[in-house]
Amino acid sequence: MNLSSPNNIILKPITTEKSLKDQLLGKYLFQVGIKATKGQIANAFKTIFGVEPLAINTNKIKGKVKTDWKKRQPIAKPDVKKAIITIKKDQKLELLSPPKTK
Repeated sequence: MNLSSPNNIILKPITTEKSLKDQLLGKYLFQVGIKATKGQIANAFKTIFGVEPLAINTNKIKGKVKTDWKKRQPIAKPDVKKAIITIKKDQKLELLSPPKTK
């Protein structure tokens, strides 16, 4: 994977119940390239969203091996890397804002 473009570093946002709750605290969860470093993630985030991140935490999740029972063959799922990007509490990303509750 070519990590020269910011779109190849930050792949997609991850929206779960927990990640939407963390957005109220200024923490956003993204799937990133498996070989991306924290510095590359910070530069790509600043380029795409125009916001300076305070902290970046990453973790790798090893892909599982599933079985295709029709063909009786194992299927290896790919490894995934996630990044939790923390920004200032007074800043928000409008693209990923959780829905307002009444």
